[in-house]
Amino acid sequence: MTTTVVGERGALSAKISKARKFFHSVWPAIIIAIIVIALWYVASNVWGLPKYILPSPDLILQEAIDNPNSLIRNGWVTFVEAAAGFSIGVVAAVFVALVLDSWRFLEKGTSPYLVIGLNIPIVAIAPAVIIWFGFGMASKVVVAAVLTFFPVAIYTLKGLKAADRREVDLFRVLSASRFQELIKLRMPSSLPFFFAALRVASAASVLAAVVAEFIQANAGIGYLILTAAYTNDTPRIWAAVAVSAGIALVFYGIVTLVERRVIPWHSSVGDR
Repeated sequence: MTTTVVGERGALSAKISKARKFFHSVWPAIIIAIIVIALWYVASNVWGLPKYILPSPDLILQEAIDNPNSLIRNGWVTFVEAAAGFSIGVVAAVFVALVLDSWRFLEKGTSPYLVIGLNIPIVAIAPAVIIWFGFGMASKVVVAAVLTFFPVAIYTLKGLKAADRREVDLFRVLSASRFQELIKLRMPSSLPFFFAALRVASAASVLAAVVAEFIQANAGIGYLILTAAYTNDTPRIWAAVAVSAGIALVFYGIVTLVERRVIPWHSSVGDR
C-alpha cells in the first residue's frame, strides 16, 4: 500500500514538473503576444489607425467568428499541401544528404548548387512549377517540397560531418564498418542539425504553399487572401494570415515535440 502511494506521488510529481517546464518555456511568448495585441488594439481604436491599413484585433476576431467555415476549409487545403510537401522534401533531402556524405566527389560538385537553391526566391520558381505540374494541388505540394528540401539537405549533410573526430577515429580503430559508423555515430550526431533545419522548413513549407496559391488556385489560404484583397476586405485578409500563422505554429510545435522525444540529451533541447 505504501509503495503504491509513493509511486503515485512520484508520478504526480513528475507530471507537475513537466507542466512547470512547459509553462516556463511558453510564458515569454504568451506575454509578448499579449503586449503586441494590446498595442495593436490601442493603435487601431485609440489612435485611430485606419481600418484599411491595419484593422483592429477585435474586427479580425469577428471575421473569424462570422466566417469560420471559409477559414477552416481553405486552411485545411493549405495544411494538406504544406504537410505533403514538407514530408516529401524531408525524405528527399535526407536521401540526398546520405548519398553526398558517402560520395565526396559528388558532394563537392553539388554543394554550391544546394546553396544556390536555398537562396532562389520561391516566387521565381512557383509559376514554372505550376506550369509543369498543373493548377491543382500537386503543384503546391511540389513548391512546398522544394522549399523544404534545400535547408534540410544542407543542414543534414553538415550534421553528418559534425561527429567528434576522436569518436570517428575510435570507430575506425575498432574496425567498425562505414554502415556502423553512419548508424551509430554520424546520424545521431546529425540530429540537432536535422531538427534545426526541420523547425525552419516546417514554417517555410506553409509559406511556400500560400505563395503558390497566390499564383493560381481555387482554394487555400493564399486564394482566400487574394480574393479578399480584391474587395479590400482587410479583416478577412488578416484572419487568413492568422490561420496561416497558426498552421506554421502547429508544424513547428510538432517538430519541437518530436525533437524533445528523440534527442532529450542535447543542450539545445534543454534550453527550450
